[in-house]
Amino acid sequence: MKSLIALLALVLLATAPVSALEKSSDYYTTQNETKSKMEFTVTFDEAKNTIRMYYPQINADELFYEFIEERDIQRRIVDGSEMFFTGFESNLFYRDLDLVEQNPEWADHFTEAVRFVLSEYGRERQAGFAEFKQPWSAFFDPREFLVEYSIEVPRLDLPDEGDLKIWLPLPLNRLGQDMIEIIDIVPAENVVGFPRIDGEIAYMLLSFELVSLEEDLNIKVLFSFRHFRQEFDIDPSQIGDYDWESPLYIENTLSTESIYYNEEMKDLAGRIIGEEKNPYLQARLLYDYVVENIFYSLIAHASLEAEGIPESLFAMEHGYGDCGMQSMFFAALCRSIGIPARTPGGFQLFSGQLGTHFWAEFYLPNYGWIPVDTSVGQGVMYSVGVTEEESRIYKDFYFGNLDPLRMVVQNSVDMMPEERPKDIQPLEKVMQFPFVESEFGNENLELSDLITDSFTIRTLPLR
Repeated sequence: MKSLIALLALVLLATAPVSALEKSSDYYTTQNETKSKMEFTVTFDEAKNTIRMYYPQINADELFYEFIEERDIQRRIVDGSEMFFTGFESNLFYRDLDLVEQNPEWADHFTEAVRFVLSEYGRERQAGFAEFKQPWSAFFDPREFLVEYSIEVPRLDLPDEGDLKIWLPLPLNRLGQDMIEIIDIVPAENVVGFPRIDGEIAYMLLSFELVSLEEDLNIKVLFSFRHFRQEFDIDPSQIGDYDWESPLYIENTLSTESIYYNEEMKDLAGRIIGEEKNPYLQARLLYDYVVENIFYSLIAHASLEAEGIPESLFAMEHGYGDCGMQSMFFAALCRSIGIPARTPGGFQLFSGQLGTHFWAEFYLPNYGWIPVDTSVGQGVMYSVGVTEEESRIYKDFYFGNLDPLRMVVQNSVDMMPEERPKDIQPLEKVMQFPFVESEFGNENLELSDLITDSFTIRTLPLR
């Protein structure tokens, strides 16, 4: 799965910074245009040549247009030219399993991940394990990680004056994730208050008076945390009744900016669950639907956000989406039929390094928040040499269970820092990369791009 950080490094901007205090009347139109330039970087001819490389039968422009219409390939007009989404080549594979079969090397990383999960979590539990699951607890077999953030920006690339604020994600203290220790912060004197690791979202805020900054901007943050494996043994007959008047139920069944649902989505959820009344079994039917019908695809999130298009609605209408979009769609389907649901966000550590990721949770009385990861569960579709039984085991694992290779930053996508930036960010709904705010340089995201591009993460598994 492509890191959002890597995607944001492709920002192409040429306009001069404008003071946030002097916003023009067409500010948000400009943001839409800017984010389109950021995410739609492939020309018509480049796209055509790439498609012909994999589909040589597409040998005429009219066939090319038929192909992109049929495949619903993301594109838009940028500065008068038709441009295609940066990640469109990968999406050709994600949405064509025959193409994957013809190019099995493309799927190597999926096959490796599936094999890892099957070997680590798909086998029967044995008494010889160093740590084994107790029947009364869903949380066991923890993993510990050491993480270092680094931001290095030359002084000459920063504005001469004004306040510069930088928000950085941290691990959230929650059930299943603990032992969070902030080991070192450089420069510590620029931290506003204390690092926030409790509540709904974890982060630290650093503030700099640029007129006093003489050296290069150099930020180092070192921290550690522990995350547990989760496996829920759920008896559908033992699920209690929802408290419809509780804040938990009300807040997590709302239609929100990102976890949005309407009557059409409610009708779809009703058709999926049919006559099933048990919320656990309803959620399983919704999980299967998303895995089987919403193809994984890299998404132009920033442009969608600038247009005000809800992620869950886009997934329903187009039939594809990445980890975040699939998770928001699953949560929206749940909410539409009265099952509390949310979308935790943070990072995944399959490769040993942090990669941006979202998944979902739904709530069951007597059990709590139950994890669901549709996009990782769907990954078996792109693997090679996996049997039908192994595929079933793998997909089953990611409904009601979760690997420990995670770092949770926020409990759900709509939860943002209390002092959230006042200016537009490359992508405002996630806290997986730095948020940046300054009196100067923000209108066209140049400063955000500069700092995000320099943001690096190093991860060391401790256990």
